[in-house]
Amino acid sequence: MEDKLLNEVRYRVLELKLEYLTFIKARPYIMTLLRYLCLFLLTYNENMRNFLSKTTPILGLCGIIGFQSMAQTVTTDPIFPKADEVVTISVDVAGTSLDGYTGDVWIWTWIERGNTDIDAPTNVNPATAAQSDALMTKVSASPDVYEIAFIPVDFFNSTVAELDEIGLKLKSIDWDDGLQSDTDLFITFSAGGLEVTIVEPTAPLLFVDANEVFNIRAVSSENADLSLSIDGKEVIAASGVTEINYLETAGNSGSKTVKVTAAILDQTAEATFDYIIRNNSVQEPRPDGVIDGINYDSNDGTTVTLSLWAPLKSSVYVLGDFNGWEISSDYQMKQDGEHFWLKITGLTPQTEYGFQYLVEESILVADPFADKILDPDDSGIPTASYPNLKPFPAEALSAEWYFNRISVLQTNQTPYNWQTTTYNRPANEELLIYELLVRDFLGETNGNYQTLVDTLSYIKDMGFNCVELMPVMEFNGNNSWGYNPTFMFAPDKFYGPKDALKRFIDEAHAMNMVVILDLVLNQNDTPAPYAAMYFDFKTFKPAANNPWFNVNATHPFSVFNDFNHESTFTQSFVDTVNYYWLQEYQFDGYRFDLSKGFTQNVNSDVGLWSAYDASRVAILKRMADEIWSHSPEAYIILEHFADNTEEKELSDYGMMIWGNGHFDYKEAILGFGENLSIGWSYFKNRGWDNNYLISYMESHDEQRQMFEAINFGNAAGSYDIKQTATALDRLKLAAAFFFTVPGPKMIWQFGEFGYDVDINENGRTGIKPTK
Repeated sequence: MEDKLLNEVRYRVLELKLEYLTFIKARPYIMTLLRYLCLFLLTYNENMRNFLSKTTPILGLCGIIGFQSMAQTVTTDPIFPKADEVVTISVDVAGTSLDGYTGDVWIWTWIERGNTDIDAPTNVNPATAAQSDALMTKVSASPDVYEIAFIPVDFFNSTVAELDEIGLKLKSIDWDDGLQSDTDLFITFSAGGLEVTIVEPTAPLLFVDANEVFNIRAVSSENADLSLSIDGKEVIAASGVTEINYLETAGNSGSKTVKVTAAILDQTAEATFDYIIRNNSVQEPRPDGVIDGINYDSNDGTTVTLSLWAPLKSSVYVLGDFNGWEISSDYQMKQDGEHFWLKITGLTPQTEYGFQYLVEESILVADPFADKILDPDDSGIPTASYPNLKPFPAEALSAEWYFNRISVLQTNQTPYNWQTTTYNRPANEELLIYELLVRDFLGETNGNYQTLVDTLSYIKDMGFNCVELMPVMEFNGNNSWGYNPTFMFAPDKFYGPKDALKRFIDEAHAMNMVVILDLVLNQNDTPAPYAAMYFDFKTFKPAANNPWFNVNATHPFSVFNDFNHESTFTQSFVDTVNYYWLQEYQFDGYRFDLSKGFTQNVNSDVGLWSAYDASRVAILKRMADEIWSHSPEAYIILEHFADNTEEKELSDYGMMIWGNGHFDYKEAILGFGENLSIGWSYFKNRGWDNNYLISYMESHDEQRQMFEAINFGNAAGSYDIKQTATALDRLKLAAAFFFTVPGPKMIWQFGEFGYDVDINENGRTGIKPTK
C-alpha cells in the first residue's frame, strides 16, 4: 500500500512539474514566472524625464523602486534620440544575472504604444544566433556595460510615426538559462521641439545624507534660457545654453523638489526630481499594546498606529492616501529593535486609506498583516461580488508597475455581529466534508460568498456536515485555486468583502455545519512582503539572510518562496495566521496544504522526502499545540502523504490525515481493479488507533472519476463502461462501498453528479464550467 501511495504522489509531482514547464496549465505559476522575469521594477532613463516631470513624485519613485532598487540603467547617445537617426544604447547590467557573464548578449526589443506592446514582427527576438543585428557589444567590465547602435526605423522596419517609445531587455541566447537584464527598460524618442532632461543625479527620487553636496546637471535639446529652482526658489539661471550645473548642499532634514525649466520664445519645457535627506530612525519603544500590523484606537477614530516587523533593516517610511503618497521625514517610522512603528493622525473615521512601507529607501511593500489588499487586478472583480470596492490609487501605480500592492486601513469599522454562537460540531470520525472552490462552484460570475450562502441548504440536504473552502486569502490574479497566496490575513476580494465571508460561516454554523479553511503555509508567492523585503534579484530567490524563507525549497514540490518552519520568525508568523482565521472568522479548523513540506531536511527525491522525518513531526506537533491552546476543538487536517509510521504518530496526536483513495476506486470503476483493494481507506488497515483518516475518491487534485470512466472504462461484450449510463452506475457502486467504510469522508464539488469535465480543461487550475 505504501509503494502504491508513493507512486501516486510521484505521479502528482510529475504532473505539476509538467504543467509548470509547458506554460499551458497552472496559470498562477505562469504569472509567477512572468513576475520574476519583470521583477516588479521599472528603471527610467534620462529620456523619460519629461514624462516624469508631468507626474506626481511617487510615479517617479515607482519607476525606480519595486522590491529592490537595481543599478541597471540605460542611456542613449544622443541624449534626445530620434527614431530616424542613429542612436547608441548603453545598458549597465550591474546587479542583474548578466553581471559578470562572459557569453554573448542580445537586445530584446519591442514597440511601446500606449498600453499595448506591439510584438512580432516588430519584436526582435534573440532566441536564435541568426539575430546578429540584435547582438550587443560589451564595452566595459566592472561595471558591465553593453552597447548597440542602430537607426530605429530601420531596425524595426517601421516609421517615425509608429516609434514613440520602445521597450527593451538584455538576454543571453538561451531563454532557459535565466540570464537577462531583469527589468523592462524604456526609451522615448524625441518628437522635436524644445526638450529638457536632468542628467545628474540619475534617479528621479534621491536619498542624500545630511549636508551632502551633489551636482545637479540638466541638458536641453537646443540653446535656451535655463533656470533651476529648489522648492520654488531659483538658485541658478543661464541664457542661450544647452546645459546648466549646480552644486546643491543638502540641509539637515526634510525633502526638496528640484525643477529645471527651459524656455525659447513661446516654447517651454521642464523636468523635476525630489530628494530626501536621510536621517537615522528615532529609537523609541512601541507604546504598550502595539503589535505588528494596523493598531486601531477604539476611543479615537482619527488615529492609527502602524507597526512593521523588519529585522536587519534600519529605515522605514510610510506613504499613503493620508500624506499624498509623498516620502517625508515626518512619516519616517520610529525604531524599536526589530520593529518599526508610527502613529498616523488626522484620519477621517470610517474612511479607507491605502498605504505602503518604503523599506531601506528601496523596497516598497504593503503591510503583511493587513486584512485588505489592493492590486491592479482589482478592475476585473465583478461589482456584484464586491460592491463599492476602493479603486487602486493612481498615485501608487506607474505605467509599468503591474504588480504593486497596497494595504488598506479604516478606523471605526462596524464589527460583524455574529448570529450563531452555539452549534453542533461533529466528532472527528463523523466529519462528512464537501470540498469546494468558490470560483467554480457557482460559476465565474456568481462565484462569491453571497451566492454560496444561498446554496448552503443544497450541501446540507445531501447530508454533509462540513464545508471545506479552498484557499481564500489574497492570491495573485483573480482566477486561481488559491495556492499562490501573497497576504495571509486578507481575504481575496474576488469572492467578496470580509463580512460576506463571515456571514457565510455564520449561516453554515446556524445549520450545524462546520467550515474548514484550506491553508497554505508551506509557501508564499511574490510579492509577499517578508519575501520581498529580503530578496536576491540576481538569483530571483529569497536572500540568504531572509528570516522567514529558505533560499531554495527543501523539497521537490515547491514552486514559490519556501517557508523555513524551524525559524522562530516563521513560527511566530504561522501561529499568528492560525490564531487569526479561527478567532476573527470563526473557522472551525484547517486543512494544511502540503504539510509534508514543513521540514528543513533537504531532499530532492519524493520517495525519500516521504520517509519518516522526526523534525517535521516536531514542527507539526508544536504548531498543533499552539492552535489547541486557544482553540481546543479546532480540526487539524494534513495533506501529508508521508510514511505510514509518521502519519500514525500524527493521527495518535490528534491530527486528521488525508487518505487518497483515488487510484484504487478509479481502477474499480474502470473495471481493471481485480488485484487491488480499497482497504487502505480504512484506518485499521493502516494500524492506526484513531479513526482520523479522511478518505476520498476525488479531491481538487485528481482527475474526475466520471471523466476517467467514459474515456478509459473497460468493456466486455455489450457491457461498456464508457457508456454514460453504465459509467454512472459504476460511480454509484463505488460510492456505496466508499460511504460505508467507517470514518470521516470527503468528496470534491459536483462529485455527486458524476462531473465529467477534464481537470485539464482550460488548464489544470483554469475555470471549469458549472454544468
